[in-house]
Amino acid sequence: MKKALTPILAVVAVIAIIFCFVVNGQKGDAQNKLNDANAQLETLKSEGEAKLAEATAAKDEIQAKLDEATAAKDEIQAKLDEATAQIDTLKADAEAAAAQKTELEEKVNALTKQIEEVAAAAKEGAAAVVENATEAVTDAVEGAKDAAAEAVETATEAVTEAVEGAKDAAVETVEAVTEAAPMTHAEYIAAENDSEVVIESYVQDHQSWWDNKVTVYLQSEDGAYFAYEMACSEEDAAKLVPGTKIRVKGYKGEWAGEVEIMDGTFEFIEADPWIAEAADVTALLASEDLANHMNEFVAVKGATVVAQEDGAAFAYKNAEEKTDDLYFAVDVDGQTYNFCVEFYLRGKDSEVYKAVEGLKVGDVVDLEGFLYWYNGANLQATSLIVK
Repeated sequence: MKKALTPILAVVAVIAIIFCFVVNGQKGDAQNKLNDANAQLETLKSEGEAKLAEATAAKDEIQAKLDEATAAKDEIQAKLDEATAQIDTLKADAEAAAAQKTELEEKVNALTKQIEEVAAAAKEGAAAVVENATEAVTDAVEGAKDAAAEAVETATEAVTEAVEGAKDAAVETVEAVTEAAPMTHAEYIAAENDSEVVIESYVQDHQSWWDNKVTVYLQSEDGAYFAYEMACSEEDAAKLVPGTKIRVKGYKGEWAGEVEIMDGTFEFIEADPWIAEAADVTALLASEDLANHMNEFVAVKGATVVAQEDGAAFAYKNAEEKTDDLYFAVDVDGQTYNFCVEFYLRGKDSEVYKAVEGLKVGDVVDLEGFLYWYNGANLQATSLIVK
């Protein structure tokens, strides 16, 4: 009997073992799926938290801009309220003047009536006396009328001037708020000549200060500007070091192809310094795209010095005193370009001035400077190296 049960027990044992393997396998699959689900849940949770943080930051930024706009609106409203109060006061003064005029007219009418009564009583025996009195009273009446009219006219002029002043103040306030956002470089380029422009940019260099004026080279990441003879004290000129940010207000102009800001004024802007690196425009010299880099700090490399009309490698603007601009020309890919050393930017004691004075026809040079325009590209060199 025991021998008959042994195979059956063995089979049962095998089945039990197989069942355990199957159950353990399914349990492992279920655990893996649970782990995958947990990992996906954690990923979704992290992504959700990140998007929530982005949304919160965007909301805070929008709220900050809304607060700025509300503050600007409140400031304008306060100034408009102040102007309205001034107008109301002046209107009250005008009404008081008009009341005085009415009172004077009533007194004149009463006096006229008294004269008429006197004239009627003394008509038969005192015609001459009445006539003299009438003339005197008439003169007094006319004088009173003239004084009243003058008082009303003066009050009216005062009210008119005050109202115009209040209007101008309100307009100036609105214009000041409107000017809060300076032009982009693209907006500046698109502006009409002789139109008013406002820009913010960084000083890269400037010419010599003279007669409370200074000419400044400006550049930002989106483009460059040339502010010609901008109003400036000698003290402020010393502060216009490279990297300084300023706001310039003036009028857009053009002379011999050079786009510039004329009749400008400026104010300093708190900002971290920024100085442009020289952009290599050698390959663009013969291209129309070169004008898009006007007034930028640029580099030209591998240019060959060519002769002036007299065969020399350079020429002085003032050949006798040698105290003015220095001209030289270079060849790049078969095209000749006229460059210079602007005397008020780099004088005769500067390294670049002396380097150009040492040039020989055929020298190959690398140079840097500001891409000025005078009937074509006319780079104003600030450094030159003979290769």
